[in-house]
Amino acid sequence: MRVPMWKAFSLALIAFAAIAVGGCGGSDGTTTVTESEETSANTNDEAGSTGGKTVEIKMGDYFFSPEDVTAQAGSTTIEAPNEGSVEHELVVFKTNLDPSKLPTESNGGVDEERLDEIAGEAGEVADVEAGETKSEGFKLTPGKYVIFCNLPGHYAQGMYGTLTVE
Repeated sequence: MRVPMWKAFSLALIAFAAIAVGGCGGSDGTTTVTESEETSANTNDEAGSTGGKTVEIKMGDYFFSPEDVTAQAGSTTIEAPNEGSVEHELVVFKTNLDPSKLPTESNGGVDEERLDEIAGEAGEVADVEAGETKSEGFKLTPGKYVIFCNLPGHYAQGMYGTLTVE
């Protein structure tokens, strides 16, 4: 039995809407840091193992959740699901600057070139489309970092936070 195209499309649209609505929620301000599968059997490793740590920072329109993250030094994967309706990115710079007071360009975006002169860029999780998840590996050293989305208008709307590495 063939299903008419309009019925198949309607069912797909309903399923997509259910998934999108189910993914909505507020931030409870907590930080999510988990051991990866590679090191999950070795959770009490005091020898300074740096491989296998994953930090999840969700992106929405126009916020990060959690906004303030703590992670352990070493090789860390930042996983960035985009639960918003537009593309986002997660840029990471090592600095003690207040994330709301970063140097900006005339268009309101962060002046990454100027920031790079006074801070150290750690990298970014770039071009995450709505509904997608991307991750990137970082070599994090202890200290304070800022995170922000530098797509047009996003930083000016408050899409920034902090990352503390211990």
